[in-house]
Amino acid sequence: MHARTHSLLSVERILDRLWSVEATKTVPARLSVFVQTCFKQMSDKSHDMSYHAGETKGKMEAKKDQMVDKACDTAQSAKESCQEAGQQMKAKAQGAADAVKDAMNK
Repeated sequence: MHARTHSLLSVERILDRLWSVEATKTVPARLSVFVQTCFKQMSDKSHDMSYHAGETKGKMEAKKDQMVDKACDTAQSAKESCQEAGQQMKAKAQGAADAVKDAMNK
């Protein structure tokens, strides 16, 4: 027998074995396991992505809350500074008015 003829017979035997009754019983089962494994991996990756998205959302909300708190603190500080400056101006104006009154009463 030639090597080429021997190779063809080997291929035919492999094909016959693949399509034998035994193979048709195990191939679908193995294919089913493979498909289930693929879906589980996809599900796991999807779960991981959802988890990381939620984690990122939580971090962003915390950062937003920090920025809002900082802005509120800055606004409160500015308000207090303005009130203090207003009270000082009012006191100076009152002092100037009192000085004018005293000068006119003399």
